[in-house]
Amino acid sequence: MTDLVTSTRPSRRAVLAGTAATVFIGTRARAADIRWRLGLSQPVDSPNFIRLKEMTDRVRTETNGRLDISMHGGGVLGSDTKMLGMLQSGEIEMYNAGNVLGPIVPVTEMPGLPFTFKSPAEVFKALDGDLGDYIRAELLAKGIYAFRWGGDNGFHHLTTSTKPIRTVEDLAGMTMRTPVQEMTVDFFAALGAVPKKFPLSQLYQVLKDKVCDAQTDPLFLIVLMKLYEVQTYLSLTNHWWSGFTFTANAAAWKSLPDDLKAVVERNVRISALAQREDVARATAAAIGILESKGMVVNQCDVSGFKKPLGAFYAKWKGIYGAKAWALLEAHVGKLV
Repeated sequence: MTDLVTSTRPSRRAVLAGTAATVFIGTRARAADIRWRLGLSQPVDSPNFIRLKEMTDRVRTETNGRLDISMHGGGVLGSDTKMLGMLQSGEIEMYNAGNVLGPIVPVTEMPGLPFTFKSPAEVFKALDGDLGDYIRAELLAKGIYAFRWGGDNGFHHLTTSTKPIRTVEDLAGMTMRTPVQEMTVDFFAALGAVPKKFPLSQLYQVLKDKVCDAQTDPLFLIVLMKLYEVQTYLSLTNHWWSGFTFTANAAAWKSLPDDLKAVVERNVRISALAQREDVARATAAAIGILESKGMVVNQCDVSGFKKPLGAFYAKWKGIYGAKAWALLEAHVGKLV
């Protein structure tokens, strides 16, 4: 009996070995946890932040904490240009990019060419498909992994503090805040305006200080950023579309285990589709809200905006390249 008890009772050495193994496994599990940072300039009450926060929460839950993505919204990490640099260097692993990728990959600007697409549905048919595949490949070559499912920002209109824009002639000499892309600057310069580039984080202050008379943005963003406090007129032009490209540092993404990649991809898609619906609802309600805040709304005659577009398109076709241009025209029809 004694021999049986002795043989079944673990030795002190075995107990210590088992304890050591448990500690090692626990330490290894903690070391395997992956902590990423996600930066974006959009406010914390925006559809972008809200839906991406939901995405990161789901990823954390579904991976049992193996991948923990912390959110840094409202530009707390710096300007969009700074965050893009941080993404490329690996200082942050994820970034929700607006109209800032053009200086690195010019073809990212193509969906925002003026008076090409007519609806968000048309845009996303192209971006979720072949045109988007081409753009994503170009970004990957620059070390940026772009997810297939991006967000909506909507079609742009003009707001001004001095007078309404009724025809293209009203733009002559008007200082216009634009995004950082040269294409947007070139367009407004061709119309006779005086474009000035400022990041989104500075937009409200630039308008408040009268550094610029006018600016271009989608309806829901005008509401979200309370631009009605610093602008009087809203002129409906529907001149171009803008959206968001959700990105990751390519090296960091490549190093992620395949099962975690699948979780992230699935949840990015869920959040992107929900964000698009949020923006559609907010856009539909925006004009009524802006009018209630005292903005004067008018429909602009944009026929004059389109007169210089032949030469404009020819120039930018040369910059973007024939292959990319052919993919675009397959969706929107012949431009040049």
